[in-house]
Amino acid sequence: MSNSKPKKSRSVFVILFVILMLLTIAVTVTANVIFSGDRVPKVAGYYLYLQESDELAPDVPQNSLVFSKEATDTALLPGNKVLCYLSSGNLAMRVIYNIDVNEDGSTNYYPGTAVEQGSELAIPRTNIIAQCKWASCELYTFVQFATSVAGLMCLLVAPCVILIIMLLVKIAKSSREEIDDEDFFFDEEEAEQLSRKPAKKAPLFDPEQAAAGDEVLEKKKESIADNFASKPVNEDSPYQKAVAERTAKFKKVEQEDIDRVNAEQAAREAGTQVYSTAEVEESARRNPNPVSDTSAAVRPIEQAPAPAPKVEKPAEPVEEKHYSSPNIDDIINAAELRAAKSGTKINPDIAATDSIDDLISALEKEKNKL
Repeated sequence: MSNSKPKKSRSVFVILFVILMLLTIAVTVTANVIFSGDRVPKVAGYYLYLQESDELAPDVPQNSLVFSKEATDTALLPGNKVLCYLSSGNLAMRVIYNIDVNEDGSTNYYPGTAVEQGSELAIPRTNIIAQCKWASCELYTFVQFATSVAGLMCLLVAPCVILIIMLLVKIAKSSREEIDDEDFFFDEEEAEQLSRKPAKKAPLFDPEQAAAGDEVLEKKKESIADNFASKPVNEDSPYQKAVAERTAKFKKVEQEDIDRVNAEQAAREAGTQVYSTAEVEESARRNPNPVSDTSAAVRPIEQAPAPAPKVEKPAEPVEEKHYSSPNIDDIINAAELRAAKSGTKINPDIAATDSIDDLISALEKEKNKL
């Protein structure tokens, strides 16, 4: 409850402040509207006249706002302060110091000031429009300030800006959904809902629901077994044929590799070095000069002695090893090998020439044949 009192007092202060700002704006606007121009405004039967001279002081002080009640038919007496039109046609505040009744029954009123009397001509009763009732210097000061530029800024523009800022702050607070003290009280509907007994909760285990769940589970298992079971393979399908063909090729290549490895191992055990086709072609490319000796395609491999333990000795020239068996260049003619690879025929006479003269004579023979 201690927190609610400051909050309520603050809300009351805000309301009073807003009302004050609105009243200030309204009074400022009204003052500027009423006192616009040179005419004397009339509000609720009262003429509002700004007395700026001290001609009627001290009864009507200088710089005061005079409230004069309309008095077109009211009886006047000497000493009354009236708002009247002088003989010159100007509207002014004067005091009636004498009243004369003419022979024709008309009445003359002699206006004057508190200082000077008898200097102005008499006026008829129709020129007197109101009788002075009350004067205020404070209201005169307010009207003069409210109708000035500084007064408009302070009494009209500033309150409008303040009210707009307060409105924006109120909108921001309402968007955050702040909880007031009133939100902690329950209304009749909420109290009725709280007073109702809560409905009975369902049991944690229901045999019927459990049985229904088991049936659904069994149906799902059957569906999975029907749709995801292993299906027979069609051996005549293109895919299966392609798979079988690739498998056969793989097995064939694997068997060839196995046979080649076995043959190489058998050759090593027999002491013979076997050369593959790629090795033969590489050797022919390196040694293009043919050798006439064509003995055997294989030569025995000299068994290297077991390596001796390393002993630090001075470097000696390495002796070139000589094999008793023929080299690969002695077996295959390099020219014939190149011709066989390119798919062309070779002339043995031309290929066997060792000099330019032999080549020229071989070409002449071929030319004579043609």
